[in-house]
Amino acid sequence: MIKVNIRTYDKIVTKSFVNKNDLVAYCKKILCVVPQQENAPQELANKIWETNVGQFVRSNIGHRIAVAGKSFDHNAMLGDK
Repeated sequence: MIKVNIRTYDKIVTKSFVNKNDLVAYCKKILCVVPQQENAPQELANKIWETNVGQFVRSNIGHRIAVAGKSFDHNAMLGDK
């Protein structure tokens, strides 16, 4: 599980993703994918997934995506639900 803060201009949105496929799907939704860049969402998701907590990645359309937390023990981030 990964928790990220996505900043666009002055707006910040916090999202959590259980697995990498969910993150890829979200990247497809937020990116303006053109036929020449069909693999851009996958590449951005890979960069985000591999980024350390406290660091950030910029998307090709200006989003600043900061990794707020990572947990591979799902109970730790879900509050033992």
